[in-house]
Amino acid sequence: MASLHLRPFDPAADAALVEPLARLWFDSWRSTGTATDEDIRISDLAARISEEAATHWELTLAFQDGSLAGFMALRPDDDCLDQLFMSPAAKGQGIGGALLEIAKQRLPSGMWLRTAEANHPARAFYEGRGFRHTETGEHPRLKYATVIYRWP
Repeated sequence: MASLHLRPFDPAADAALVEPLARLWFDSWRSTGTATDEDIRISDLAARISEEAATHWELTLAFQDGSLAGFMALRPDDDCLDQLFMSPAAKGQGIGGALLEIAKQRLPSGMWLRTAEANHPARAFYEGRGFRHTETGEHPRLKYATVIYRWP
């Protein structure tokens, strides 16, 4: 059985993990089939991770057998689960559910999230864990169709 370790991201101590996190985010997003290489670059994701981790995000990292396997970014100021990504090889192994449990503990009065309307596996994941589809819309930057979920 694989060992899972979840821990907070420390912007000062974990600076060397920003690039691997950006690569994981990019690979996971591409694996959904809802994004193209032209949509965003790894360097853009790395810059966003550094900026958001220093200002708005509470990042939790997931390591499976010592290797980076996923991450979650919460924005507690507006009760948002902003990002939840697994490496493609780690999907379906319970890591996302473990991270989501931390989110529910951290934001017990509720949270919202946005995902691509075309990302059916993510939508099924959230719906299977008690999230309700409440709105549809357009991604604010990339302009693809999105679904807003809320919990509880």
